[in-house]
Amino acid sequence: VTFPLVSICVPTIGRVEYLSAALKSLREQTYENYEVIVLDNASGPEAQSVITGFVANNSNARILRVNERVPMFENFNRGIRAAVGEYVVFFHDDDHYDPRFLDAHVAVLEANPQAAFAGSNWNMIDGEGRLTVRRRLIKKTGTWSGRNFIERLVRRGRSELATPALVFRREVVKASGFDERCPIHWGDFTILMRIAEQWDVAVVAESLFSWRSHEQNSSRMAFSQSIPLRTSVLRDYCSEYALRHPEDLEFINRLISLVDRGHSRGLLWGWLVASNDAESRMCRRLLEEASCPMTVGLLRLLESVGLTVTSRRSLVPAARHVIDLIGI
Repeated sequence: VTFPLVSICVPTIGRVEYLSAALKSLREQTYENYEVIVLDNASGPEAQSVITGFVANNSNARILRVNERVPMFENFNRGIRAAVGEYVVFFHDDDHYDPRFLDAHVAVLEANPQAAFAGSNWNMIDGEGRLTVRRRLIKKTGTWSGRNFIERLVRRGRSELATPALVFRREVVKASGFDERCPIHWGDFTILMRIAEQWDVAVVAESLFSWRSHEQNSSRMAFSQSIPLRTSVLRDYCSEYALRHPEDLEFINRLISLVDRGHSRGLLWGWLVASNDAESRMCRRLLEEASCPMTVGLLRLLESVGLTVTSRRSLVPAARHVIDLIGI
């Protein structure tokens, strides 16, 4: 057996209030054949003290530090180049990983050599660690074809697998790397879909990861900003896929259609969850620009009968449940 079989990269910008908990979940892993590479992205003195203490007490850990902050994907690539394990995973400094996380993901990848990466069901927690959302989109442990993964991602407008909880084959992710030209918002989708063009994807039905939502999240962005950016990223991917696979016209057209539908659906969701009237109006205006007159007319009607920002946010839990239930 290779030692270490897994390289755990911990990219951190020094979010001290969560870093210690993330490192604790790492130490509690039941799987033990791993190394730890802390990718210290110009963190402050307090975080450096936490990191140094962790490495001093763990002989399988080391630090790769930069004094000036680099973009997220560049930091990830530093870890990939330094990793020696057959598998690479990025434990983010503000998330929580179940003790069986590595065990389950390594097992499914070892059993499915045609799969490039693996992910599981996951939860969302708040800044205090309280459960807020359960994601149960994977029904059975096994594999999806890469083509199926691509179509599912484009249809939903998001991956059913949380990127901070993916375990990659190092040979695969090292060959492609994280494209540093891609935006950190949604750019990981492009990277995953490119890999999935050539490989299957392994999935684990257990919930083994908790993504923490808080004010410091690098991915936080209003829907009126994030949905147009997501649409742009997905359309760009469709264009590059068409260049690589010009013979696959039916699939290309299906992806383009799904991107357009996802754009409207995302803006509609943004209108529903908007925290203020300005954001609500912006989502409605973008729907108008997307030529969705019936939807816009309905939203105007709902607003006119008194469905305010505050009142419609009360509908969010039920709407989220329905969306997950019907798989859109």
